[in-house]
Amino acid sequence: MKERPDPAPEFPRGPNCWDCRHLRITWDPRLPYGCQRMGFRSRVLPSLEVLRNDGRHCGGFDPKPPVAGKSDTPVESPTPRRQSDHFKPFIGINLIT
Repeated sequence: MKERPDPAPEFPRGPNCWDCRHLRITWDPRLPYGCQRMGFRSRVLPSLEVLRNDGRHCGGFDPKPPVAGKSDTPVESPTPRRQSDHFKPFIGINLIT
């Protein structure tokens, strides 16, 4: 008999709704969070509501697409103004003689 491997959960702590494309913020202050895929609103994040009611992690998690143009490298100094020393003493010039 072939032994089945124990399936490891994809998300050990469950999916994060903030990273899901189906999370919606609703207009109702009593039920501020919603799941567009499952079609409900809740007082808590939808993944917690699914776990509370079903006993399993949310199966409708779909990660958000990456943001276009976003990179992990820091932005270079855009202007020479940033390269000046703001703590250098100001030397005034007397134009009236």
